[in-house]
Amino acid sequence: MRERDPKAEWATHLARAVAEEIRSGVRSGVLTVGEAEELLARIRVVVDQALDRSALPA
Repeated sequence: MRERDPKAEWATHLARAVAEEIRSGVRSGVLTVGEAEELLARIRVVVDQALDRSALPA
């Protein structure tokens, strides 16, 4: 059985929420598909960096 990882669960929840908002932007015409893909890629980098930094001691 896998051990629960709150950080991974949080990151997954955030990614799903952001992706849904971006898809909504594409559906409404605010974003193009290309812009949405670029935005998701950039957000992924920022979240990855934030999670890596939080593992460092203060």
